[in-house]
Amino acid sequence: MLCSLTMTVTAQQQTYCNPINIDYGYTPIPNLATHGKHRATADPVIVTFKGNYFLFSTNQWGYWWSNNMLDWKFVPRKFLRERNKTYDELCAPAAFVMKDELYLIGSTHGPAFSMWKSKDPTTDNWEIAVDSLKAGAWDPGFLYEEDTDKLYMYWGSSNVFPILGTEINTKTLQSEGYVKPLVSLVPEDHGWERFG
Repeated sequence: MLCSLTMTVTAQQQTYCNPINIDYGYTPIPNLATHGKHRATADPVIVTFKGNYFLFSTNQWGYWWSNNMLDWKFVPRKFLRERNKTYDELCAPAAFVMKDELYLIGSTHGPAFSMWKSKDPTTDNWEIAVDSLKAGAWDPGFLYEEDTDKLYMYWGSSNVFPILGTEINTKTLQSEGYVKPLVSLVPEDHGWERFG
């Protein structure tokens, strides 16, 4: 009986924490921490790439990766360029895999925002995929259809404007120009719909 108790104790399964237990940073935003520092990592996105998980979030000056969602390694990195002239880092980022590369971009209302790509993000090996994504998008998301080699971008975070969508040319990484309104809030019919 003692032997079976011992085996039960040592055979405990490892689990992962929800929320994921990562060593995320304190807010880098000046004057936001005047009432005390606080940790902040909003808008997380996790994508699988080459057997690993990659986690990106708002204002972290880097990202995490893991091969098991339990043990996470932080890779320090700034993606914003000098021309972006801001004190923080990517906000509400989007990540997607297309062919054999991982792509990353943050939220922007303007066109002067670069999209990055990497074949080996575990070693902080990134290059610019496109200098400026002309269809600036706040809170973007991407869908790549491997069978048709089509890429779609969706974006929007508003209580006034709808969620929008456009096809992105997979060679130029630019919108072909047609932007379609997809979904609008209808709070009078759906009380649960809220901005954000």
